[in-house]
Amino acid sequence: MPDTSSPAALRLELVERIRAAELEREHEPMVHEEGQVLMVQARGVYPATEAELTLELVKAVGGGFAGQVYQTRLLSMQGSIEGLEPGGLYAVKILRPPSGFSLAFRNLMYNLAYQGPFSAQVSEPAIRAGALWQRLIRRGAALEFGDERAVVAGYATFFDPTLRSWAEISEWVPGRTWQLEIDGGLFRRWLKDPTVWTTPRPHVQSPEYLNKHAFMARLVRLFHRMGAPELARQYEWYSCKSQPNALKRLDAGPGPLDGLTAIDFRAGLALLWWLPMSPVDIKLALRGLSQGKLVQFDRGDLAQLRAFMDAHPEHFADLEPVYAELLVCERAYRRSLPDVTHHHLGLLVDAELRRDVRQGLVGAWETLGRVDAEHAATLRSSTLAFLSYFWLGAIPLVGRFFRKYWGLSSWRRHLGRCLRSRDYLGRALRVHQLEALIGWHRKERVSDERALRLAEQPFRMWLERWTVGWMPVKIHRYLTAPGELWERLVDAVTFPVKLYFRPEFREDWLRDQVEDAKAEGMLDEAEERRLLDNIDHPFIQTYMKCVAVHAATLPVTQVVAVIIAGAYYFFWAPPEASWGESMVVSAGILAFFQATPVSPGSLTRGLYVVYRMIRDRNVKDYWVAGLISFWHYVGYLGFPIQMVARFPGLARFMAGSWATKAARVIPVFGEKGALIEHMVWDGFFNLPISVGAWFKRKKRG
Repeated sequence: MPDTSSPAALRLELVERIRAAELEREHEPMVHEEGQVLMVQARGVYPATEAELTLELVKAVGGGFAGQVYQTRLLSMQGSIEGLEPGGLYAVKILRPPSGFSLAFRNLMYNLAYQGPFSAQVSEPAIRAGALWQRLIRRGAALEFGDERAVVAGYATFFDPTLRSWAEISEWVPGRTWQLEIDGGLFRRWLKDPTVWTTPRPHVQSPEYLNKHAFMARLVRLFHRMGAPELARQYEWYSCKSQPNALKRLDAGPGPLDGLTAIDFRAGLALLWWLPMSPVDIKLALRGLSQGKLVQFDRGDLAQLRAFMDAHPEHFADLEPVYAELLVCERAYRRSLPDVTHHHLGLLVDAELRRDVRQGLVGAWETLGRVDAEHAATLRSSTLAFLSYFWLGAIPLVGRFFRKYWGLSSWRRHLGRCLRSRDYLGRALRVHQLEALIGWHRKERVSDERALRLAEQPFRMWLERWTVGWMPVKIHRYLTAPGELWERLVDAVTFPVKLYFRPEFREDWLRDQVEDAKAEGMLDEAEERRLLDNIDHPFIQTYMKCVAVHAATLPVTQVVAVIIAGAYYFFWAPPEASWGESMVVSAGILAFFQATPVSPGSLTRGLYVVYRMIRDRNVKDYWVAGLISFWHYVGYLGFPIQMVARFPGLARFMAGSWATKAARVIPVFGEKGALIEHMVWDGFFNLPISVGAWFKRKKRG
């Protein structure tokens, strides 16, 4: 029996079936599975020694346009690389995005900017240049912050032949983004420039937020002084996505500046002057245009870096070999791309540059598996073949197919055997199905059991793929597994009932919530202990009952809206109205109930709080919750805000969980730990507290 004890193990079993089909073409996965073991030949950043590493991918921890990151354990090492020890945990970043859309969009932007493949994925000089810049900036951080640990340590680079990408190994930083702090002085914070606050002040109630802002601003200034202004984009505050690039180490002190560490030095998207993708990109694009830069990504000023090092010789004397290698890598990297915005007419008049660009592009195509070694040699030696292959890629739809047919003998053999052999064609179709099934399983379109069943039922797999496989993930899953939908509905109905009427269920639920919050860094040990010790406190028990009422009233607004919209369409619409007009009015009714500030659900929730107030004859402990609970969408925050004075830890992590979920609705920028999350937190939690505090001060004075 195959090992399918975990989702990753099941997918690896499907991969083994693909390999057993023995096709001429290779299986090309998008990501690695947790638990996989890689054997790679790595090269240290400095000293540049080489070693053979055996790496176990412990956990996938995220990914974006720049690449995918894994927590990795070094099992063994043949040779020696400074900073690496067998048994240690490290971060491995593979410079290939984990999703097809991210890969395509990133490559499109980079191709528009530099007319070639994404260099950090396909070029050793490019990956080395980034690692060497990081090593020098880490030493610069010792000058700026008094500690090199303000920048993550990079240890080695290697090539991953499975994903066809270069990768880097760096220090694993156990850390968190920030705590969403309770701040009743929001107006004072808004009226100040947070970049000048480098230490907590008595009136500052968001020290982590403000000091992280200051830390990142200092990083940006350091990058500019060291000649790396384009790399500074990774830490520009109003990119709205940069905040997770700096973590607070969990093993550092409790101070808001203790342990702040810059962990990401790999840009994902090229900045084109005509396509800014964040608020700060507009400023950067305009500044770049004033300096003659039409595109920006990771280009540095080596002369300015040299001047910075010369100004601090005692700090950089031992890193002269790093700078020397950087000069070589930067030249090779920049001359491996057409990059017309920097080379200008050089490609027309400089034969050596043309030769370097050809070598760079052919090497990139070979790395990506678009051409084999035999055809790569032809493209390197024949200008006509090279130009033909280059422009063939510009043909829409069919250009990529003809490139593969021309450049890969294995692909030609694969197509030939598909045409000649019915058995081989059947195996090829099964492999195609299995590859699609692996993607379905990873996205949770199918359960473990259904994945195994579909792997044995090719006709059903094809039928499902062309009928519901294109639908959104949850719709696909529930249409093909209605039993799961029924279980979810039963859980949704019974959860608030059990939470309201069963004290032991309430306590178990809260313990789970507290443990999750502690694991995510939203609670410290003292707050965790206080909450667990007071789990039977009457106020906390009342709060959890109100959570149950909130969960029970969630569908009220939607149900009422659907009933009224349906009643209008079927019974109240004027006889002379067409079906289209009636449909528009019904849709307007549905939209009205979503936009109205007080909804049937929030009205029900608010009336329940008033009932508790009357029943317990207690206005003091309910009045804030009573005011807020009547409002649509944010009524859930009524009791967290009410609890701020008595149980601030519980208030913060419960409201923080709501803010994080609300922010994730926003595409791209709704990332956990990013600026939008904090804006939602301030707007819906800290703002009401600050308004209340302002009224109290006015009343007293």
